[in-house]
Amino acid sequence: MGIRKKWIDKTALLCMLAFTLTACKGKEAEPSQSTGGDVVQQSSESLTVSEEGSSEEGTMEEAAGAYESVMDVICGASGIVLEKEGVLLVTDTYNKVIWQVKLSDGECSVYAGGETVADLYGEPVGGYNDATLETSYFRSPWAIAPFLDGYAVSDSENNAIRLISKEKVQTVNGSTTERLVIKNMGVVFDNPTGLAADEEGNLYVSDTSKGAVRRISSEGKVTTVAKDLEDPMGLCWKDGVLYIAETGQNRIVKLQSGKLEAVAGSGVTGFVDGSVEQAVFASPQAIAVADDGTIYVSDTGNSAVRKIKDGQVTTLLARDRTSLINSPVSPVGLLAVGQDLYICDNFARKVIRVDR
Repeated sequence: MGIRKKWIDKTALLCMLAFTLTACKGKEAEPSQSTGGDVVQQSSESLTVSEEGSSEEGTMEEAAGAYESVMDVICGASGIVLEKEGVLLVTDTYNKVIWQVKLSDGECSVYAGGETVADLYGEPVGGYNDATLETSYFRSPWAIAPFLDGYAVSDSENNAIRLISKEKVQTVNGSTTERLVIKNMGVVFDNPTGLAADEEGNLYVSDTSKGAVRRISSEGKVTTVAKDLEDPMGLCWKDGVLYIAETGQNRIVKLQSGKLEAVAGSGVTGFVDGSVEQAVFASPQAIAVADDGTIYVSDTGNSAVRKIKDGQVTTLLARDRTSLINSPVSPVGLLAVGQDLYICDNFARKVIRVDR
């Protein structure tokens, strides 16, 4: 079991205990385990945080007025992408769907994924079904990125990459939880998480439990671009560089011209700001790079969002121990748009916006 699967299980339980939130229950019908529809034809509680070196920059008090929720539904927000100006797509590991969110009023509608039965705790169980947008099923939609004529979603518990087009959901490749190969492209994923797309139409996938990052071309060719990593998760492509959150090593690395280099993080677990060589993270799970080159990191184990700029790591947001409602608890997916930073808080089940 990969690190992300264990994290989801823990936070889901804590979330029920701490917030006692109720999500929409699904239809009383068993989710299909089939892979109906066409397969894309392609080939080969409390965290102890050290005060040492921590920064006061970007505390919740300073961010007052700039911190707001942008969704009107409760969801296990995990991945996020800008569909078009003023509209987001957000993956939901709790309800097992993908939401379309209008930023003008926070209105949400299900973009893809059907309702399924709920477990004893009221959480939809999800499933695996390639079909129309309304009747397809996901089990753990983690990240989302543009690919081909739609959006790729890493369905981590189904060990598959799903493609959402205008009319249906298909499986690009991967396997079901029963380890049955859906489409052999030269690799069977094991807990795929982070996704990123480049300007040439390639999709990058964090094959987390295999310690590798794969590249899927628009023609279906799969290559391994990085290996021997420890639980790579979040990915971001920016200006010819692939940034990787190496969660198991508590650091950020980058792949440029085929060479893997360290960006920030000493490799130990903790919470320390400072130079990129001395800074310390705890299980960073997602990453975003703004147009000005500033790197934002979901430092998930520290309940914080960190910023890397000019060779220094600072803290943009950190958990306020006096209020679980108005501070990040389990930040995952990030999206930088203009001067806004959108943060998926998987534990608090919401998406927030802050001035970056």
